[in-house]
Amino acid sequence: MTRTWNVVALLAATSLTLSACGSSDTDGTPTAAPAPPSSTTSEATAPEETVAGPPPPTTAPDDPNTCAATELMLTAGQPEGAAGSTMIPLVFTNIGGRTCLLDGFPGVSYVAQERGPEVGAPATRSGAGQGRVELASNGKATAQVRAIQVANYPPEACEPTPVAGLRVFPPNAYASLFLPFPGTGCAKTGPEINQLEVTAVVAG
Repeated sequence: MTRTWNVVALLAATSLTLSACGSSDTDGTPTAAPAPPSSTTSEATAPEETVAGPPPPTTAPDDPNTCAATELMLTAGQPEGAAGSTMIPLVFTNIGGRTCLLDGFPGVSYVAQERGPEVGAPATRSGAGQGRVELASNGKATAQVRAIQVANYPPEACEPTPVAGLRVFPPNAYASLFLPFPGTGCAKTGPEINQLEVTAVVAG
């Protein structure tokens, strides 16, 4: 009898143990912990910050009062010889119907012919600007060009070439004027060749 109760007790304990094990998943695999939520914005998709830079540079408009080449007549004053050079006055006369302004240095170079190619280096600037010159109708302004005698330079460095005259751009103008002045220029350029120099315009 005692043995029979022992068997019953053993069966009851086994039933309780199986019941406790039945509280896990039915397939016996433990339930995994849920993963933390991922971020919805990454570095690749985050909005870029806009950095404002400096405004683009602007170009000042041309002064509408500047004398255009078509408003000017160019003539040569009386040339004067100097040591190894000739001084040529460039005389600008206002032939337009309005008062206009000249301010600064003309652009000057030798040319083989009136509409031909330039010969050698253009004139370098000499001295400082003199300020604006106001030209009434028939008013005059003058700049001085110093033409160096190219015989002063070795022929191999200069390559002496006949020229028909000077191509002259009035200060701040985009078109040129031609001044007949036959002579000889240096076709070659170099730091040792300085065949033309020009001053700023002055009144008269």
